[in-house]
Amino acid sequence: MKKLEAVRNHLEIAVSSCFIASILFYCSEHFFAHVSFYGNDPVWFFMIQALTGIIAIMVPYKLRMENKLKLSPLLYCCYLIFLFASLFLGELCHFYTLIPSWDSLLHFSSGFLLFFVALEWLQKTILQRRAPEIFSLLFLSLCISLAIGGIWEIYEFMSDFIFHTNMQRFLSMNGESLIGRSALIDTMSDLIFGLLGTILGIACYVYEHKYKTRESVQELKVLDSFLEGDEF
Repeated sequence: MKKLEAVRNHLEIAVSSCFIASILFYCSEHFFAHVSFYGNDPVWFFMIQALTGIIAIMVPYKLRMENKLKLSPLLYCCYLIFLFASLFLGELCHFYTLIPSWDSLLHFSSGFLLFFVALEWLQKTILQRRAPEIFSLLFLSLCISLAIGGIWEIYEFMSDFIFHTNMQRFLSMNGESLIGRSALIDTMSDLIFGLLGTILGIACYVYEHKYKTRESVQELKVLDSFLEGDEF
């Protein structure tokens, strides 16, 4: 577990450094080169996203101080990797445009991770006084994961509407507005892949904790490391 904590600390420094470097880069683009746009979105929007990445890294600290959520080192490492892949590679390095399936992969991963975050939060806060039935626990975790995915889609819509960005990919590469079913593909595929990722998390949890013997579980602790062991 100490090795995992060391990896977590190194990842934290590396991801934070990437976001700080991005802010410095976009500041230099804006103030020295007088570039008002980077790609299809404003430079200041990318700077805000980089700053958001730094704030997102600090969120687990805030939750831990308030004793609301304590992430295991493995889950926190996955959280850092997700921030790096989504905000830094996806938005700042334009992987969403360069790799068409990048967005779907991340939404699938987010559904998987959000399920375990919700599961841990429910077990250690709201439901800590009594042991709930596994069906109720999994259903609530599913609802929380899907709700967060829906809130994210609302954020993307509001960003596109207010700041004229293209987070929901309603514009083509040529800047033309998509219509009908084509305009809905990005939003609905994001929700569907998030649901599939959550279902995979449920299947893995049920398989390990209900259909395997405790001796087998002791041999395979990958999922247990998400929820047990030394806390962050």
